Amino acid sequence: MATQDCDSFLSGCDTSNNCRQFYLGGIVGADFGTLNKEEGVATVVPNQSLFTAGGTLGMRYLRDDGAWRFEFEGRGRDQIDATGVESGAVATVAARDGWSTMVNVWRDYKVVGDFNLYAGAGIGAGGYRSVVTGFTGPVPLIESNENVSSFAWQAGGGLIYDVSNRMAIDLGYRFFALGDNQANIRIGLPPVPAGSYLTNYSASELLLTIRIYEPFRRWR
Repeated sequence: MATQDCDSFLSGCDTSNNCRQFYLGGIVGADFGTLNKEEGVATVVPNQSLFTAGGTLGMRYLRDDGAWRFEFEGRGRDQIDATGVESGAVATVAARDGWSTMVNVWRDYKVVGDFNLYAGAGIGAGGYRSVVTGFTGPVPLIESNENVSSFAWQAGGGLIYDVSNRMAIDLGYRFFALGDNQANIRIGLPPVPAGSYLTNYSASELLLTIRIYEPFRRWR
C-alpha cells in the first residue's frame, strides 16, 4: 500500500487497516550478562554489565489499536569475563565475539497521543567464543578456545514514542538466553584433551532503538 495511505491512516482518516510499512532500526544498549550458570555450582560470571549493539529490518502492519511488527534482528555483544585465583593458579573464563540473529514478533498497543506500549518474543540462534585459561606460571596449563552456538530466544516489551509517521524511538527490555553447550578443555604442555565443561549465556538487556519507516522513500 502506498505511503500516503499509511500517513492518512496514522493521522486518523478512514482508510484500510491493512496498511504496512517496511522499516530499518539501529539498536544500542546495556546487557547484564550471566556466563556458565549451572545448578548446584557457583556461577562463573553473574550479571556483568556489557555493551550490545545491532540492527533490525522488518514490516509493520497497522491496526486501529496499534500494530503488529515482524522483524529480523542481528546483534553483537561485548566480551564477558572473570579472573580468579585458586590454589596458586590464576584462571580466566570468558565469552568473546558474542552474536545473535533473531526472528521477532511484537504487538504494539496505542496508549495516549504518540506513545505506544509493546510486548513480544523472538527465536533464533546465537553464539560466542568460549575461552578458559589457567596459569601456575608463565605457561598456560589449562586452556580452551572454542566457538560455540545454540538455539536462542528472547522475550520482553517496552515503550515507543512516535516522533513522526516515519520515525520512532523505542526504549525496551529483553530477557535473552542461549542454550547449553559442551566445550572441550585441554591440560598440560603440550596440551592434551581432558574432558569438557558446560557453558551457556543469559542476560537482562535494556535497549534503545531508533526505527525509520519506509527509509527509501522520499521524505516530505
